[in-house]
Amino acid sequence: MIWGQTLAGRSFRPSDWADRLAGVTSAFGHDRKITYSALVRPVNVRGVRAVVVGSGLAALEPRLHQFLLNFARDNELVVTYAEHALAAPRLLVPPGMAPLGAAEPQEPV
Repeated sequence: MIWGQTLAGRSFRPSDWADRLAGVTSAFGHDRKITYSALVRPVNVRGVRAVVVGSGLAALEPRLHQFLLNFARDNELVVTYAEHALAAPRLLVPPGMAPLGAAEPQEPV
């Protein structure tokens, strides 16, 4: 996962960066709509833009995989590793956020 958040905690700009980065592997289908690669997809998780990079990309296209990692490093973006991120991106938790439902119950005052 390449998150749209810098190591300093700022949002990465421009706001469509994830679509642009994933667009490197996209193509237009017969319906004239953009189709992203099965291994590189832009997502929005709880308001944070990110690019999910499938684990198989390193073996299938090592230069592309390295390009994506270099992009993240050069722009000081947060990179995390999560199993099954492509299958269930909504279950992911952006850096610095608590998982949904993970807050401790508060005592009434």
